[in-house]
Amino acid sequence: MRATLRIIFWLFLCLGCCAAPVWAGFEPQNAVVKVIVAYNRVDPSRPWQSQGPQTLTGSGVILSTNQILTNAHVVADHTFINIKKADDPKTYTARVIATAYDCDLALLTVDDRNFYKNTKPLTLGGIPKVQDSVTVLGYPEGGDKISITKGVVSRIEVIPYAQSSRKLLAIQIDAAINPGNSGGAVIQDGRLVGVAMQSFKNSQGIGYIIPVPIIEHFFADLRDGSYDGFPLLGIDFSDTENPAIRKYYGITNLTGGVLINNILPYSPGEEVLKEGDIVLAVDGVPISQDGTFHFRPQDRLTLTHLITQHQIGDTVKFKIVRKAKPLTVLVKIHPFTPIVPYPYHFQRPPYMIYGGMIFTVLSMDLLSSFGDQWWEKAPSDLIDYLAGNERLNREGRREIVVLLG
Repeated sequence: MRATLRIIFWLFLCLGCCAAPVWAGFEPQNAVVKVIVAYNRVDPSRPWQSQGPQTLTGSGVILSTNQILTNAHVVADHTFINIKKADDPKTYTARVIATAYDCDLALLTVDDRNFYKNTKPLTLGGIPKVQDSVTVLGYPEGGDKISITKGVVSRIEVIPYAQSSRKLLAIQIDAAINPGNSGGAVIQDGRLVGVAMQSFKNSQGIGYIIPVPIIEHFFADLRDGSYDGFPLLGIDFSDTENPAIRKYYGITNLTGGVLINNILPYSPGEEVLKEGDIVLAVDGVPISQDGTFHFRPQDRLTLTHLITQHQIGDTVKFKIVRKAKPLTVLVKIHPFTPIVPYPYHFQRPPYMIYGGMIFTVLSMDLLSSFGDQWWEKAPSDLIDYLAGNERLNREGRREIVVLLG
């Protein structure tokens, strides 16, 4: 009997060891902080005035550089930032070091060195695979203590970021991401594999995180002391799966390729590429007929990722077919602002009052002022400008002026 009990005891002990988290002895919550922000945003519909002081809370991750990584939208238009640790009743004042609105990331620091005592910073991991388990840590609304939830990776793809509408790599997970979670840590095997970013309000179990490649791109961009942003080539493309299209463009005997059907004026792509070109490869990576490439086993991404993984100033090599002739061309990526500018955070958008009428520039700020799901509520003719249609290309316009009601 005693022998049987001894065997059962050791069996439970072994099962307990197997079930222990991979960061046993490490408390990741010590590296995740609460970010409390006072902000005052400009009213895009009345650009001469602000909306008034407000507050919000988010989350952040302590890094080994004595810096805190969070979302740009958490600290946007801030007037004051406070930080609180999970095990410390004291509130610390923080300041912003760098902000990247296109990829929704920001770096903060706390000048009081006592803040970093008893904390163990997180280090970057890799890209989890679909169906891998991850843990989300943050400070969602509804309580003051840190929240720890688990989820599964559902998809890895290029999506528009809600903050900027830029299409960048993101990871979808089914763990709860609620207001306040933004900027929080997503952990696998005790390492940071992403930062909580956004979720769909009308859906359940659909949340997105900013993965490590985007975070590393952000850090690499800052090495020279300034942030230039993710490159934008300025082309739109369509698939070539229709045999008639492939025959018309002389690529029947070739594999893959997408058709460039629109190029934004003043963009890097306009200087070298032409509408009607067929893109077969980018930096030597073959592009399929649907515009995707082989990212890793069982994962495909749109060719946009091959562009955005570059830094401003880099040169991208394209293998194309132009008028049925194969060519290799080089495109140097220079800074480019699309015809609908990104948010004017910390700045008032340009405006003019003439004869009682208010004129301003169409921007993402103005579009987002239409509220949640602005892409459905804003006038359709304004939304159309986001695509940079052919009429704009012919006119070569640099900005759109709007008469406010």
